Amino acid sequence: MINPINRTIDNWRITINDNGITGRNHININKNKLNHLKNDRTCKIVGCTNLIRINRTSGLCDNHQLHEHDLCLELHNPAGNLVNAPAHKDIVDALIEWSSSRNFGLLPFFSNLSFNTLGNVPDVSTLAGKVTHIGITLPTLDIAYDSLIQVINNFFPINNNSSFQPLVTSKGEIPAIVLAYTFAGLLICEEANRGDRWFCRMVIKEESKTTQLGAAMPIAYFAARIFPWGVEMNKSARNLTL
Repeated sequence: MINPINRTIDNWRITINDNGITGRNHININKNKLNHLKNDRTCKIVGCTNLIRINRTSGLCDNHQLHEHDLCLELHNPAGNLVNAPAHKDIVDALIEWSSSRNFGLLPFFSNLSFNTLGNVPDVSTLAGKVTHIGITLPTLDIAYDSLIQVINNFFPINNNSSFQPLVTSKGEIPAIVLAYTFAGLLICEEANRGDRWFCRMVIKEESKTTQLGAAMPIAYFAARIFPWGVEMNKSARNLTL
């Protein structure tokens, strides 16, 4: 299992857990082309000796086509109670409404989150040690999450009261900076559970071969919301990123 990580802000605790095969996303096919060189007939999962066709670019036998790990985020309130975390779209809506009243553009914030997330988080099978990549040093979840927290703290200073303003979400009132921490955690989960960009960039060395959006999906919703359409789109922009 992938070790959980915990971060606390304003007495709220954000946890990223590995739910293994009981999680929501384990049914997704592993999209990494582990045998992209077509030079090996042995399943790439560590310890597996099953044979595969030489041209099976996934590098995985039938028993290991699916991810066996799933990162999920948990949110605990200051009382220590587990609460339902808002979906990324609810967080984006709340932050846009909050920022518009302050003439505070969020585009640089989301651009920095994108730059620090996309392609920087390995897939869950790699993070769990199910597959290895010779000569490549893996970034840990701690490092990946902390790089996003640094971005958040630059845009939501902890010495600024407005960073801690409670914002209305479908799950209740949650401080703005806590929502930002939560959104960053959701990006980590999306990129690891659904993404292959890190593998394409670091292992294949061709990022253009990426096929999965991963963390780009939540960021795409923000982009859809703020684009100057010339017509009133408001929250109907949700439909553009489903």
